[in-house]
Amino acid sequence: MNPFLSSLSGKLAERWVATLVLPGALFIAAVVCAVRLGHRSAFDLASVTGWIVREAPRLPLAAVAVFLLVGATAAAMAAQAVGSLAEAVWTRPWRGPARLLARGLVALRGRLFDRAAARAGVDPVAAYRPRHPAWIGERFRLLNARIAGQYHGLDLGLVWPRLWLLVPETVRTPVQAAESQFRSATRLVGWGVLYLGLGIHWYPAVLLGIGTVALGWSRARSAAATLTTLIEATVDTHLDTILTALGHTVPTVGFTAELARRINDRLAKGD
Repeated sequence: MNPFLSSLSGKLAERWVATLVLPGALFIAAVVCAVRLGHRSAFDLASVTGWIVREAPRLPLAAVAVFLLVGATAAAMAAQAVGSLAEAVWTRPWRGPARLLARGLVALRGRLFDRAAARAGVDPVAAYRPRHPAWIGERFRLLNARIAGQYHGLDLGLVWPRLWLLVPETVRTPVQAAESQFRSATRLVGWGVLYLGLGIHWYPAVLLGIGTVALGWSRARSAAATLTTLIEATVDTHLDTILTALGHTVPTVGFTAELARRINDRLAKGD
């Protein structure tokens, strides 16, 4: 057990350093540049280096280390919070005044959807028409719509937690990796927003912020596409597992609406 705990603590420490301390330390360095340089001497990094060399001997090493550690951790927590907010904007319904903007975006995406369907010469399913203003949110909504459409109203939100308990580790691993990539991408967007805020005092941070947000958004789209595809594939290939666990006979002629209703009713506890 001791070697296992040592290995686990080592991996947690490595992850903590990679996700919190190093990005936070870079942000602290950017803050120092912003405070010392401002807009007029934005790229005079030599003066910052000289200031650090002059002041470093005067400061206690322990105090500097604690300041850097606490500052980097606080910045990382702020980036994670902003990333969680970005995830909510991407995946959840827009409320309040934002609903008006959401309607316009959904209408625009709907027109583009109709044009693409007309060019392809297909009659799209009504449930597949855009209903979420964000592309990522639409991918997750389509995941539910596709499962419900294929399996006659089966509720993915009810089935997935139970199915996750039954699938083997070899199935979980790629899903967990895709989810981890999605979380990392949202956190990257959070860092980008922090750099954009720092750009008020140091305009090079704006360039860093724009690039970081764009990279995070691109990675989030890619990870969301992979994650939703893997979840759908897991349901398609392991649905018989949960049917057996719930005591239902695996249908030989296709999944029926009555079976979907019975499963939804049982998992929802008749609610």
